Amino acid sequence: MAAEPRPADSDSTDWTFVIDQRCQQCGYVPHDVVTTARRLAQVPGRWVEVLQRDGATMRPSEGVWSPVEYACHSRDLITVLGDRVGAMLDSDRPTFANYDGEAEAVAGKFWAADPALVSEQIGDSMDRTLFIYGRVGEADWERVGLRGDGVEMTVAGLSRYLLHDLEHHLVDVDG
Repeated sequence: MAAEPRPADSDSTDWTFVIDQRCQQCGYVPHDVVTTARRLAQVPGRWVEVLQRDGATMRPSEGVWSPVEYACHSRDLITVLGDRVGAMLDSDRPTFANYDGEAEAVAGKFWAADPALVSEQIGDSMDRTLFIYGRVGEADWERVGLRGDGVEMTVAGLSRYLLHDLEHHLVDVDG
């Protein structure tokens, strides 16, 4: 069993800027939201390739997540943010609890995860989230949900945030 590493370096960036702006680190440009499901569907296969590499469980340096840790985080975001889109479709202005990915990584011992299992879980999570996106109609992109801090997010904004995060972490593990 893998020894518990020190926590990854903390990232205090407010990544919501990617809803409206290009990410200089990974090159993401806010996408046309009607392409969200098609682009999300490409993500699991890319993670399978990453997680089949030698060293997928090894951190590239102290304080930087390994590919399997990034994959676990991505898996969880697919589920959490997909569920949020579903809640926004099912109710008016739902409020969401804060999500702390770094705390989840420690609690879930992401560093010790089995890459093959995580690949499967990403696929399952994405299937569920794509089913939710299949319910998004043209008028639904502007439906609103509230983060725990009161910030409003639309389905469109949350979709951009999710796709950026997933694509950004794929750049992280290739970089």
